[in-house]
Amino acid sequence: MELKDKLQNVTRKVEILRQRYLTLMREKKEMERTIERQELEIAKLEKEVHQLKIDNEFLRVARSIPSNPEAISRYKGQVSKMVRDIDRCIKQLNA
Repeated sequence: MELKDKLQNVTRKVEILRQRYLTLMREKKEMERTIERQELEIAKLEKEVHQLKIDNEFLRVARSIPSNPEAISRYKGQVSKMVRDIDRCIKQLNA
C-alpha cells in the first residue's frame, strides 16, 4: 500500500505542477501582449513628443521675430536653413 500511496501522491503533485505551468504560460503570453501594446504606445508618444518639440521651437522663433526688415531677412535665412536641414534628414531617412 505504501508504494501505491506514494505513486498517487507523486501523480497528484505532477498534476498540480502541470496546472501551475499552464497558468504561468497563459500569464506569460498575456504579459507579452501587454508589453507589445505598451511598446507601441511608447513609440507613438515619443513621436508626438518629438513633433511637439519641433512645434515649440518654431513657435519660439516666431514669437521672437521683430518687425524690422533686417531681422525679418535674418530669420528668413534661419528658417530656410532649418528647412534644408529637415530636407536633408528626410533624404537620409529615405536612403
